[in-house]
Amino acid sequence: AEVFARSGFDVIGVEVDDAGVERGRGHLEHSTGRAVARGKMSEEEQAELLGRITFTTTMEDLKVADLVVEAVVESLEVKKEIFRRLDDIVRDDTLLATNTSSLSVTEISTANAKPGRVIGVHFFNPAPVQNLVEVVRTVVTEPQVLADVQAVLARLGKAPVVCGDKAGFIANTLLFGYLNHAVS
Repeated sequence: AEVFARSGFDVIGVEVDDAGVERGRGHLEHSTGRAVARGKMSEEEQAELLGRITFTTTMEDLKVADLVVEAVVESLEVKKEIFRRLDDIVRDDTLLATNTSSLSVTEISTANAKPGRVIGVHFFNPAPVQNLVEVVRTVVTEPQVLADVQAVLARLGKAPVVCGDKAGFIANTLLFGYLNHAVS
């Protein structure tokens, strides 16, 4: 949410309950507060950024979204349920992205009636600082969806790296190779 709001986008953050909303709001206030303390952001800019983010516990509030980026626990069942529910909420032209770091984007997309609009957008932590973003296309991801997501990421000042839907994508594949080499 912070990355998009920093770039001037209005953001709707959906949490499962009011406690999640408060945690999310608190995390953003803490993160942006650190930026203010370091002189990287003014208090006015912090207030503007936080003002661009609306928190809710109602997924139906996403009906106005042009892009939905799911960032929940790494559970295939949970992610598929979200993408299934989005069918009845968002417009047909809404881009749907999962922030998964390891699950099959193809498998997640099968839960949606329009799997061609589903794409992986894996932000590295901390997302406000890390510029690299893995963009994971499936064999059915529509070319315009890929182009639109790359354009949004460019507006965010991110460096998208496109890869296919293979186990571990790019970074985890490299990491596991290094770890295996270190162990041997």
